Amino acid sequence: MKKASLLLAAALVASTGGAYAQEPAAAKLHKPIGTAIDWNGTVTGLAAGANTIDSKTVKCGATNGCIVDVGSMAQVIANSNGQWSICVLIDNEQAAPGCPVQGIVPSSNYVVGNLKSNVLVQPGTHTVQMQVQMPGSGSIAAWQVDITLLKN
Repeated sequence: MKKASLLLAAALVASTGGAYAQEPAAAKLHKPIGTAIDWNGTVTGLAAGANTIDSKTVKCGATNGCIVDVGSMAQVIANSNGQWSICVLIDNEQAAPGCPVQGIVPSSNYVVGNLKSNVLVQPGTHTVQMQVQMPGSGSIAAWQVDITLLKN
């Protein structure tokens, strides 16, 4: 039994790259160029499917491009239960990490979802959109989008 445990421990150490954790690569710090914050607290109707909640234009003037970093929040309710998501689009393409499901939006009370997204863009003008995807019609009671442009 002792020999089997020793072999298992040796196999685990070998499969994880050794007995010591490897140091992660150093993070690159990016210089902020500017931030735009947009929000609304008025109850607004939503249709089933994709609903564009906010759209802004940003301009990247950095030679090596910019990182568009977006934080978004939405408070929604639906007329029928189902999965919902928040999406950030940059020039009509989904920003990383895509449109993760926020959970089940109920018809009985509002729920809040959040998403942090980013994408590297080339110099020039770019359109940033926040969308809420709903399983059926419903309402959005509050939302906020924070867009930060970072020099790459």
